[in-house]
Amino acid sequence: MVTLFNTAISSPIIIGLTILYCITESIATYDIRLIQWKKHGTLPHNTQLLPKWTGVFTWLSWLVLVALIFLNWKYAIAVFIIAFILKVLPVLETIGKLLVTPFRSKK
Repeated sequence: MVTLFNTAISSPIIIGLTILYCITESIATYDIRLIQWKKHGTLPHNTQLLPKWTGVFTWLSWLVLVALIFLNWKYAIAVFIIAFILKVLPVLETIGKLLVTPFRSKK
């Protein structure tokens, strides 16, 4: 049963939103890293950045996190902390790189 701020962690909506948050946060993290590497000059000049529309994933990840907060705020904080740790480690970046390979141009 879905109750505001106290939905069970085993609820299908919580599990689905968590998976969606991981996917969107991975793509957003990889996009952020590409932009950072381009600014610092560590990325080769012939490497293409992701298309501009992939910035939607950043907004979507924040919206999913807000939805998780409304459903179960303790779980949402735990997911946010775990995502932050995985963002510092290159785990989310690597997953994002794998997920966006179809969107990158071959030029």
